[in-house]
Amino acid sequence: MLRSFFLPFIQDNSHVQLLSILLFQTLMSLPLEKEEKALKTHVRQSLLPLFFHCHDENQHVAQVSQETLLCVAEFLKRRDLQKLVKNKKLWKFTECLLADDRSRAAEHLRRALQYLDSPQQSLREEAIRFIGMAGQHLRGKKEELQLICEALEGMADDISVAVGSLAIQTLYVLQAVERARYSIFDSLHDQLHRAWRTRPRLSGLSWLHCWSSAES
Repeated sequence: MLRSFFLPFIQDNSHVQLLSILLFQTLMSLPLEKEEKALKTHVRQSLLPLFFHCHDENQHVAQVSQETLLCVAEFLKRRDLQKLVKNKKLWKFTECLLADDRSRAAEHLRRALQYLDSPQQSLREEAIRFIGMAGQHLRGKKEELQLICEALEGMADDISVAVGSLAIQTLYVLQAVERARYSIFDSLHDQLHRAWRTRPRLSGLSWLHCWSSAES
């Protein structure tokens, strides 16, 4: 049931978004002890969508999203996130979210990609910023990075020049980071290869015979 509440978060209708978020906030306050484990899983999945809607162009949606995000942080006992929301330091929120569990970067990324189609410029911008940050946690994962690159390339012709520019810059940064990563490994591989080729030559297996004689 909870999962169905997340979908209206990304709808174009601000009234539907507002009601969905308020309903979600109310649901968290209900005593559901038997379903607490499942509830935590679904509530955790709401962190990123709620963060995005804190930047909603509709001020009512943005305000309710921030209040609900605080409730979610308290419910999950994430004092670090709770503190950031209370102090209105949302620019640090996604960094903290990714630092907590990098294994969920791909999962968060899939949610962020949906917001690239948002009619709101503010949400598209936040989605691109998050994708750039999450992409740096996916270094070496070619399929995920290819997906990101294709999505960012598609945003280059965005109706907003600012969004298109941000997408291109983010794409260049991720490509540079990935190239640097492979350059380091290529350099290490070359060094090891040279070290192996120039290793001291052993005279047959005489060292093995000497060691065997010593043992006997």
